[in-house]
Amino acid sequence: MKRWAPLLPLYLAFFALGCLISETTQFTITMNDDGKAGTIVTIMRNVQSAEVDAEKQEKDFEEAIRSWKGDDYLLERMHDGLYVRDRNLSIEDNALVWKEKGIFSDLGDVFKHEFRHDTLRFIIRDDQNIVATNGTVISTKDSTIVFWALPAMKEISLTTRANSFNVKSDFAARFKQYLKEQQ
Repeated sequence: MKRWAPLLPLYLAFFALGCLISETTQFTITMNDDGKAGTIVTIMRNVQSAEVDAEKQEKDFEEAIRSWKGDDYLLERMHDGLYVRDRNLSIEDNALVWKEKGIFSDLGDVFKHEFRHDTLRFIIRDDQNIVATNGTVISTKDSTIVFWALPAMKEISLTTRANSFNVKSDFAARFKQYLKEQQ
């Protein structure tokens, strides 16, 4: 089973199968006053398939639609500690965009491996570039680490961009066609 490869588990298991990528990904986590619960908003712009083969691209597109419309995705997210309140696929600036808003009761349940001792930490691999963050950034030889000290941080934000985004798929066109067929 493959997951969103370029950024780590931060993709929140969006599209449990396939080889989907996005040109930019933006996360905003807002903590409640209790320091444990809160909301996560994820926006992925220019969602595409990393596959070259047309059949595999089609499977990836179908998985994107199932994640948008189906209940299995919601159940998987619940299993990961996130209740998805809203999810949407749309076209913006001729690119397919995924937007998701979820709530959680414990940030440590959502980020089991990234949250330790009141610190949330993500490793950004060299195929991603940090566009913006309010976290502390440390560059290492082969990756970049971004971390936030909790409960001091009430809002956590991170936006990344793929360093090399050469795709063969056109999910915006496929999505427009899909919407026409649904009418």
